[in-house]
Amino acid sequence: MVLRTVLERALTNYMSKQGLRFEGGSMEEGVLRFVGNGFAYVVKVLDEMGGRPELISAALESAFWAAKGERAYILVPRNVASMDELMAIRLHGIGLLLHGTHGLEELPPMVKHIGKDETQTSVKYENASHVIERIEKLERFVQRINEIDTLVSRLERLEALYGKLSDRLLAFGDVRPSHVKTAVADKSNNSADTKTELPSFMKDNPWLDILAEKGPFNA
Repeated sequence: MVLRTVLERALTNYMSKQGLRFEGGSMEEGVLRFVGNGFAYVVKVLDEMGGRPELISAALESAFWAAKGERAYILVPRNVASMDELMAIRLHGIGLLLHGTHGLEELPPMVKHIGKDETQTSVKYENASHVIERIEKLERFVQRINEIDTLVSRLERLEALYGKLSDRLLAFGDVRPSHVKTAVADKSNNSADTKTELPSFMKDNPWLDILAEKGPFNA
């Protein structure tokens, strides 16, 4: 049986060769932390005494660290779990360090880790996209306001033109009927005057009608 302290010492040496610096951790809980290459690494160390139940618990804990943007690994003796179980752990973004007779063998996670810098860049990009979208909406809103202002201005001009036209029509209506009435009255008076100026023997004379039907007299 390989003791946990031996595994932790082997892990520290392996990480140092990878250019990572030991950051600290909890020896009692078997959690060691390293930093380097722009990432924070956290490794859960398991020995042969824990078995599969402790491996499942370590996988859940490591998945939480991976979700926070840390590079999570589990160091486990090679004979503790089957390859299918180890594959399932790697599919959840967790790397494995298998300890055997030839030292440590790294099996990286099969899901890409997102570092803090990448997360911040992604958040900045999403915020920038959101700001651009809001600016475009504001521009469209301002354009609609300008179109409404133009329409209101045209309506005001049409209303003013309609008012002037109405005033002219009313003025024309006040003048026109008086002329018509005057003309009709004058015509009636002329007809009346014409009738009164005829000699008395021509009034209601049937011979005038007969002569009018025969036409002019040819000598």
